[in-house]
Amino acid sequence: MVSRLAETFSELERRGSCAYIPYICAGDPDLNFTAELVRTLDKSGADIFEIGLPFSDPIADGPVIQAAMKRSLAAGFRTKKVFELISDLRKSSVSKPFVVMSYFNPIFKYGVERFCESLSSSGGDALLVVDLPPEESQCLRDHCRNAGLDIIRLITPTTEESRLDYLLSDASGYVYAVSVAGTTGQRDNVHSNVPSLIEKIRGKTDLPIAIGFGISRPEHVRLAVSMGSSGVIEGSQLASMYSEDLDDRDRALRNISEHAESMKSSTKSK
Repeated sequence: MVSRLAETFSELERRGSCAYIPYICAGDPDLNFTAELVRTLDKSGADIFEIGLPFSDPIADGPVIQAAMKRSLAAGFRTKKVFELISDLRKSSVSKPFVVMSYFNPIFKYGVERFCESLSSSGGDALLVVDLPPEESQCLRDHCRNAGLDIIRLITPTTEESRLDYLLSDASGYVYAVSVAGTTGQRDNVHSNVPSLIEKIRGKTDLPIAIGFGISRPEHVRLAVSMGSSGVIEGSQLASMYSEDLDDRDRALRNISEHAESMKSSTKSK
């Protein structure tokens, strides 16, 4: 059976378009807003959703996402809420793929098998674990496969080519190519090493390659497309935008909608 992610990338390639993939921290500042944010982005051109699972020690994330996770946890977010969120969004006709991005600790505490089964049954499509080395992920890999979930792997500029085969051997859905060595956050430009990173990955897999870390403006999207990226992932810019308008959520969602439309309109490769 072809996964929802595979179908999405295949259709986008047919249309000559790159995937616009917003990252959203679940429960920031509360789950009602998260649901409204997803629905707004769904209508504004998002192709795939990365849903971040809040964690108290997000070492791979910069200040903006750290603050988002802190707000979510302070509001009482619990792991099971991400499954309820996805299930409710499916019931409200959001049909795009959902990828849950998480540190391993919340998954381990919830129970790896239980987590994968819950994600799948809620309507989720894939799992990306930020801090679990592939050498230690056999259990997770098996449970993802049993639950029909894609496993997204991270490749960084410092990943040695000799290690790529191993990292990509069980990857599916797409490859998350980290554009810079460092944490998430807005940056002025797409790093000049991205073309060589894409070429290095492309030589090892036919999976779509999505660029993340530092994507925040339409010109970044156009540049990533010109470099051969199949997708662009944006997170910190969105969280920064809505966090400035939490006292006026309607305005925050309008601003996000306009921004997302401009990002999606820049994804055309043909």
